[in-house]
Amino acid sequence: MRLRGNRLGAASGSVRVTRMAHRREAWGAGVWLALAVFLALTCGDRVGRAYAQSPLPEASPPAASPTVSRARMLLDEANRLEDTTRAWKDRTQRLKLRIVDGRGSERNRELVMKTLKRPGGEDKSIVVFHSPPEVRGTSFLQFAHRDRDAEQWLYLPALGRVRQISAQSKNESFMGTDFSYRDLELLTDVLEWTEEEAPATVVGSETVDGLQATLIELEPRAKDVGYQRIRLLMSEPDLLIHRMEFYASRGATPKKTLKLTSYRDIQGIPTSHALEMAQPGAGSTTYVEVSDVRYDSGLGEDDFTTRALERGDMDAD
Repeated sequence: MRLRGNRLGAASGSVRVTRMAHRREAWGAGVWLALAVFLALTCGDRVGRAYAQSPLPEASPPAASPTVSRARMLLDEANRLEDTTRAWKDRTQRLKLRIVDGRGSERNRELVMKTLKRPGGEDKSIVVFHSPPEVRGTSFLQFAHRDRDAEQWLYLPALGRVRQISAQSKNESFMGTDFSYRDLELLTDVLEWTEEEAPATVVGSETVDGLQATLIELEPRAKDVGYQRIRLLMSEPDLLIHRMEFYASRGATPKKTLKLTSYRDIQGIPTSHALEMAQPGAGSTTYVEVSDVRYDSGLGEDDFTTRALERGDMDAD
């Protein structure tokens, strides 16, 4: 989801290196999901007591300077970890979705998601649905971009053709889940934003699994993400995201809430194995169970093309 385990998980280069260099000048060091998440989301995507017992020493952020906020320092340090000790080039994971609507009716989906990390946040992700039969072979491809909307395509076996998702359709539900197409794009972006792109502020604190966690509010400015503000609950010192809240207005109630739990260490990367996206207004929730996570298995550019998208029905066999 990089979903950074991921954490919808949905799967570093000269641009990122340049941006990281500027951050290091400011404070010494600069996901998805995935996530992961869902794509990309991408960001081992972004808490178990194991981390409380064995904290990562390099994750401890420096003290805030007069010119750099504590919120921004925490975000930049988490981003630095994504590019160093928690870095990966590609990821494959299996997801089981349980979608519960406002009436209590349930639907289930199973899919495989692959993500390719690329320089400057230009990650690529592909999703292939394996069940139930009515959606088997349906595939989704996303090219994430830092400065503009992600490019997204959907392949429907019944029609036998690839359809590009238009900007007007980005807020629609993705395959009947509580994730929208724009959410899948957003989950790959959050930790990539600079202070100019999304000013960050500490707005509270909580305790999660015995760890102190800081609540950070972001106000995206660089591009339209469908929300006025986004809140992240990040634990310390491991700097893992446990909750994301998405606000469509200045009101006190979020439009959506994403919870990330059951973090496990996969090839040295803390990866969330359970996600929960809820829409309080609609009374619906999508539960995501993550399994069979593999990092750096050798995926390449050819695995993330519209031609690969059309092979989705064969990959589902």
